[in-house]
Parts: sequence; C-alpha cells; structure tokens
Amino acid sequence: MKKIPIILLLLSFIFVFVTSCFPLFPSVTTDEITEETTAEITNTETETEAETEPDTEEFSPEIPVHALPYYNTCRRYAWSTLDKEKRQLYYEVLTAALCYAEYVILPDADTAKYIYECVFFDSPELFYLSETPKTEGGKLIFDYVFTLEEAEALASHLTTMFYKFRDLWINDGMTEYEKLTTLYEYIINRTKYADEADEYYEKNEYNEEVYRAVSAIGPLIDSRAICIGYARATQYLALRLGIQTFTVKGASTDGGNHYYSLVLLGDDYYYVDTTWGDPVDAERIKDYLTYNYFCITTQELLRSHLIYTDIPLPVCTATEYNYFIYNGLTADTSEEAAQKIYEAYLRGETEVRLKVEYERLDIVYDGMKSAINDIFVENGAVGVSYSVGKSKGPSTIFVKFK
Repeated sequence: MKKIPIILLLLSFIFVFVTSCFPLFPSVTTDEITEETTAEITNTETETEAETEPDTEEFSPEIPVHALPYYNTCRRYAWSTLDKEKRQLYYEVLTAALCYAEYVILPDADTAKYIYECVFFDSPELFYLSETPKTEGGKLIFDYVFTLEEAEALASHLTTMFYKFRDLWINDGMTEYEKLTTLYEYIINRTKYADEADEYYEKNEYNEEVYRAVSAIGPLIDSRAICIGYARATQYLALRLGIQTFTVKGASTDGGNHYYSLVLLGDDYYYVDTTWGDPVDAERIKDYLTYNYFCITTQELLRSHLIYTDIPLPVCTATEYNYFIYNGLTADTSEEAAQKIYEAYLRGETEVRLKVEYERLDIVYDGMKSAINDIFVENGAVGVSYSVGKSKGPSTIFVKFK
C-alpha cells in the first residue's frame, strides 16, 4: 500500500484483563442466468469448523478515555475464537490502535500478524488503519491512513450518521432479523459502487478516495464504496445495534478478492453479502436490490465465494433467517412457482424471486414458462410480457414483468 505519513502518538497503558478488494463488481451476479427473449402470454464444499471451546467470559476491553470511539455492544467474533493468552494480546493491539500508538510488541511476527487480523476484521471502528501492518519480528507497527485529527472528525461523523439511521429506521420493538434487514436495505439504497476507487485499488494505488471507499465511511458518509466498504458499513451498523458481525476476507470463485459478512442471529451464524445485494444491470446503469445472499449457509456461500481468512469460521447450516425462507418465498415445483408469481403480479410487483432446493433448481426452472403461461391464460391475463432467469449460487429463480 502507498501510505499516508502522519505524526503518531506513542502512549503507554495499563490493562486489567477480565474478560474481517480487488472487489467483485456489483454487476449482475456472476452465476445469474437470464433468458433475454421475452415470452408473450397468448391463448395458445469444503467446510472448516471453528475450533473453539465454549466460554462464558465477557468481552470487556478497558478503553482509555482519550482513545478514539469503540462500541462494546456485544462480543466480537474473532476475539471469541481466541484463548485467554491471545485475548490479552488482542486487547493490547486494540487499545494501542485506538490510542494511535506507533507500535506494540508481541511474541513473534506470526502472532503479530494473526492478532492484528483478528482485531482489524472485528473492528470497523478502525477505519483509519490499513489492512496490512508492518512487522519487525514481534514488533507490530501500525499504518495509519488518516491523521489523528482527521480520524476524530470522521469517527464523529460516522456516529452522527448512525444516530440518523437509528432514529429514522429502528425502533425498540424490532427483532434482530428486522434490524439486520433494515440496515442491509439502507446501505444498498444509499450506496453506489465506486468504480474509480476500485480501479486504483486494483492497481494497489492508494489515496484518500480509496481509503474512504474501503471503510464504513464509503457507504455511510460518501454513499460510494467498494466491496469491503459495503461489508464494513454492514458490520459498523450491526455492531452498534448489538448484532455480532465479522468481516470475512475472501474472493469470488470467478476470481478477484472479495469481502462479505458473518452474522450471528439468535444462536446461529449466517453469511450476508451486501455488495452482491446491490447489483447493476449489464450496462452498469440501473442498480437494484436483491436478497440472494442474505443469511445464507456455508454450502450456499461456497458455490460462488471463497474464504481466505486465517481465522476459523463456523459451518453455517441454519436456514431460519434466510430471506426467502423466512418470508415464504420458496417453491418446490414449477406450478407452485407459477402460482406465487401470478399472485405477485396481481399485487402489482414488477419482479419476483423464489428460492428452490438446489437439486431441483433446473427442473423447476425448465418448467416455469409453461406453468406461468398456463396459470395466466387460465385467469384471463393475456398479453403479459416477462423474462425469466435463475441464480445457481443462492438457488433462486426470478421473473421480471415488462
């Protein structure tokens, strides 16, 4: 990375121990297939489990009063995977970074890099740090991309944006699922993909535009971001609402680094990819919101994503909070799909997406047009134009009415 030189503050501190591009463009999802021909209705995985032991220890970092903001609303994921010795190191790195220290001494280089990865991808508040620190043996040297004064101002601005979001969109009666859905939609609806920043990022040329686009600043302040910025904004809002969220470093199976989220709802973990929920059309002009990658399993994720983080991740198998399953947007047969599509058409919806069991996706998809034509004709709805498509990764089918 090209670095921004700044004056670093070397602070000493006392701890009392108690207690994650070259981004994938958000274009039409890579595995999404659409039949462009308009049909006119007429009368005729390798999975790796997190090796962690259950514990009841509270997540309680002691943050100095002069440190930059940090929100202790829930346990952080990477911290929860560490043993007690490494948790102490985690706190040392976290507090040093929050106080703009120049460096911190850890046992060795490998430990320094690993603990830094845990802290960095647990903490969207650390937007002023680069993803990759310098190490000299066990000496971890922080690379700040904003001055302390800039970081303080930006942290204050992020807090203002959080309160605006919370006061407008969140109420006390909402469930965690409803809060997560709301912030997901909020980020997508206000954010455009930052193509120019992405070009710099791809070439490893870093400037202020890139540093803003890769953090929560991008979506929440500038309304422009690349994939890690989408993930960090998701994490920032979720954590401040008390929902444990971790940024995962990975890639798409078609190539290119990519970042997305691991989220805890209830007792189960799910994956959420906010960037891929904000695709654009083939001409990169019109964008739209989808839920294809909202609360998906590890098996579903690995059809289109890779996992690069060194931090052990859980095997996500729960489906209760998958967007489509939670909202009854599923189909087992072409006929069932056609019925739900027709009902959506009567409600005035212009697009319908349904989840299908992966093994039955092609069968249901192949029979869709015939089943749709039959039910529309049966009910006298003739002359309606539509296109159909499918997404292999999340195993969904969709219809768009003209």
